[in-house]
Amino acid sequence: MPRRGMMVDLRRQRKKMIEIDEPAKPVTEKRLSNFESEIGATLPIEYRQFLLKFNGGSPSPDTVEIEGMPESQTDVLEFFGVDAFDESSDLRWNKETFSDRVPAQMLPIACDSGGSFFCLLLAGEDSGKVIYVDLQFVGGPKQHAPFYEVAENFNAFLGKIRE
Repeated sequence: MPRRGMMVDLRRQRKKMIEIDEPAKPVTEKRLSNFESEIGATLPIEYRQFLLKFNGGSPSPDTVEIEGMPESQTDVLEFFGVDAFDESSDLRWNKETFSDRVPAQMLPIACDSGGSFFCLLLAGEDSGKVIYVDLQFVGGPKQHAPFYEVAENFNAFLGKIRE
């Protein structure tokens, strides 16, 4: 049964708390390490901690500003988890299913209500940054959607979520 109403204490970052509703079944350290092997990347420590504690879920509040995007704010509908019951909520399923629209060095970690993604950069000098990938963009086949930097790291991303 999903755990409801669990809180993430972000007071050090922004004097408010984010509630995570309907987190997925717990993930173990071993399973998380296996997932990293499957995707060929090491997850940032703060994101690993989030997965170990919640393994996905819906945040409240849920609004985030995205600088440079034509419509400057969107919602965070859901964080994805490892081995989620609903495949559209699963980290690996989203990475594989949208590989033609999301660059390989990005891992989709959450979506908004329009179906666009928040991704973690997993390689390069910007590794760990959270990027918004606008899947509402209409491009040609195999053309990646435009993306916008949201935060320097996962905790900073959580700190930007507000009402």
